[in-house]
Amino acid sequence: MEAETGPGGFARALRGLRESRSLTQEELAERSGITAKAISSLERGERRRPYPHTVRSLADGLGLDDRERTALLAAVPRRSPTPSSLPVDGSSPSAGQPASVVPSPAGPTIGRSDELRRLLDLVAGTAEHPRASGRLVTLTGPGGVGKTRLATEVLAQAGRAFPDGTTFVDLSAVRDPAVVLPRIATALGVVEGVDADWLVERLAAHLAGRRVLVVLDNVEQVLAAAPAVADLLARAPGLTVVATSRAPLRVRSEREVPVGPLALPEDDDPASVSASPAVAVFLDRAAATGVQWAVTPETATTLAGIARRLDGLPLALELAAAGARVLPPEALLGRLEQRGLDPGLGHGPRDLPDRQRTMTTVLDWSADLLEPEEWDLLMRLSVFSGGFSLDSVEAVVGGPGGARGPDDVLPALTSLVEQSLVVPVGAPDRSPRFRLLEPVRQYAAVRAQAAGVALPTAEAHAAHFRDLAVDAHRRLLSSGIGPVLDRLEADHANLRSAYLRLIELDRHADAAELVQSLWLHLGLRGYAREGLGWLGRLAGAGTDAAVVRAATARMGLMLVVGDVAGMRREAAVALPLAHRVGDPALEGEATVLAGLAAVFAGDLAAGADLLRPDVQLPDGDAARWISLHSLIGLGQAALVGGDVGTARALLDEALAAARGLGNEFTLATTLNTVATLREVLGDDPGAAALLGESLRTAWPLRLTWTIGYAVPALAGVAARSGDPEDAATLFGAAATLGAATAVDPHFPPSRETADAGLVVARDALGERDFLAAWEVGRSMTAVQVAALAETVAAGITDPGRG
Repeated sequence: MEAETGPGGFARALRGLRESRSLTQEELAERSGITAKAISSLERGERRRPYPHTVRSLADGLGLDDRERTALLAAVPRRSPTPSSLPVDGSSPSAGQPASVVPSPAGPTIGRSDELRRLLDLVAGTAEHPRASGRLVTLTGPGGVGKTRLATEVLAQAGRAFPDGTTFVDLSAVRDPAVVLPRIATALGVVEGVDADWLVERLAAHLAGRRVLVVLDNVEQVLAAAPAVADLLARAPGLTVVATSRAPLRVRSEREVPVGPLALPEDDDPASVSASPAVAVFLDRAAATGVQWAVTPETATTLAGIARRLDGLPLALELAAAGARVLPPEALLGRLEQRGLDPGLGHGPRDLPDRQRTMTTVLDWSADLLEPEEWDLLMRLSVFSGGFSLDSVEAVVGGPGGARGPDDVLPALTSLVEQSLVVPVGAPDRSPRFRLLEPVRQYAAVRAQAAGVALPTAEAHAAHFRDLAVDAHRRLLSSGIGPVLDRLEADHANLRSAYLRLIELDRHADAAELVQSLWLHLGLRGYAREGLGWLGRLAGAGTDAAVVRAATARMGLMLVVGDVAGMRREAAVALPLAHRVGDPALEGEATVLAGLAAVFAGDLAAGADLLRPDVQLPDGDAARWISLHSLIGLGQAALVGGDVGTARALLDEALAAARGLGNEFTLATTLNTVATLREVLGDDPGAAALLGESLRTAWPLRLTWTIGYAVPALAGVAARSGDPEDAATLFGAAATLGAATAVDPHFPPSRETADAGLVVARDALGERDFLAAWEVGRSMTAVQVAALAETVAAGITDPGRG
């Protein structure tokens, strides 16, 4: 095949290669990961210059050999001449290659005041520090984040600090690093020379004694030019350069300023949504289409969902806003959720560059700059949901089922971070943590599917997070559970997607093991209802072990939400199978939960039998945890039965053992139960002291299950202790906590004492004042509730402090 480079040459070459292999456009689309519509457009000559990444994908789909691949690449028409070919006799540059046309902004600069202030301080200095500290400032960030918009705003606002001129140099069409200095020379009106050293000298001479600001836009594909730019800066002390790039230039004089997505709403409250810059940009661009949307109680959740779905990327928000012409907000969000990067809303504004008229073309541009190992890693990272830690990447991508060894992951990951395709995020532990912006994840996921790496990576992901959950469950039965819960919280989305993947693969035993290992995390961190929803997908499937594990998880979560009847049904399923499964720890856990269900249902004889399980547990934390919760359950049974003396002896023993074990959940649970005993005995100051300690244990770890018992219990104590207003406030706060976490404090004696306190507070205040205090509590943050509870408990325990 000979390369034909004239107009229509690529179209004829592609069609000829496809037909020679007897492929339809649809078949080639499936093989290459390129849409049939795009292939049709290329073969008709409507798209004359495909991206290199597109050509490579087509070549792979066609199965071309090296000679055919080279010929197909050569058939792509050459772009217009670059400044390296401009004449040196002083004649004007080609009209087809403008070097210094500043893009006009589409609208106001929204949500960037902090970044803009920092940039102006770096570039132009401040009144206190008039000498600028950054002569080479690089704005880095993913495609579509608004780097060019910020740079042009700096150009406009910093003009007074540069009396000799400001210039904008667009490098998006430049691929040869040697062309960068000639491009700068053209923009500054300097006659070029053939020798690069000579050109640097000419530029330095031209800039001598002048203060000039130059913006270099889209440097990422010519990073090798960075040393030449640094050399020019060294020779021209009055020159300042602001560069935009998806990766830093990595020269010593550089000051990098990362540009991230716009801030998303903190929640769906209309005030929070209105304050979000991401939502403001979307509404501004929607208004440009003639549609006047506003944040209202009815639209707030949908508008926040659109902003989150697009991860606050300004270009993605602008492109999506084009759909406002034809779709209401709910339909637009649904389309984004169903179709991701290609919601079928047409192309963006015609005055945008071709590479920015869809998010797919924006990301194609970034993908073309990646090395093969970086591109492979990016595709595989799309399997993660909500973020990932370095150790998880090493396990999923570099482990036994991965594509490379663990030592090979870090260099490629570091490069993806540098190129703004992977974003570092805060981590609950010392393991570095990252995420993909949602548009990048969707793009990489589509490409991973086409490349055949999605399924094996997803299987490795599911296996890793099942193992992580199993190990976490073991650690949750020991001391120091906070870091374990924080790690599970950070990976909650990954654990959910791993569970769903295991269900899809019909690996019900593994799915049951994962969810049974997570029930404590789900219950303690407010996910009990969600966890029960997960378990609904596992009904009636799997081995005996899977059935017992699923039933155990259901019992644990039903204990949180107060479904005692459901617990007893699950116990009837699990207990006949538990012994023959041959897992003593699982059998012990299931038996204790079944015993608690019997106690809470008032079947004290059955509860007492179950809470003295005939199970030989191997020595260790699991055995101590199960034995201790059996002891707590026996104390609760005695308390329900009115045997206060036995309850006191059992619970005093349990409290001492809980302090010895050091498991914060077990300690807080025991403190709450002993506090209920103190209430029954009429010792409200003693109960307040115990509840205060329970809350001090639980709040830092966000143990919503035990907090959900302690707050209404403390409210009841406060009401009986002569503080009805704070009692009503705490009752209101408890109602909000219960609604958010699904915790139902249904242990009968605890509920009875809290309900009695509620009546006392309501009677003491009267209905109007009671409801006013209740509403104050309903609107409190967790921090405010914790502070009030600490004050109330201290005041009851030691009236001199109240």
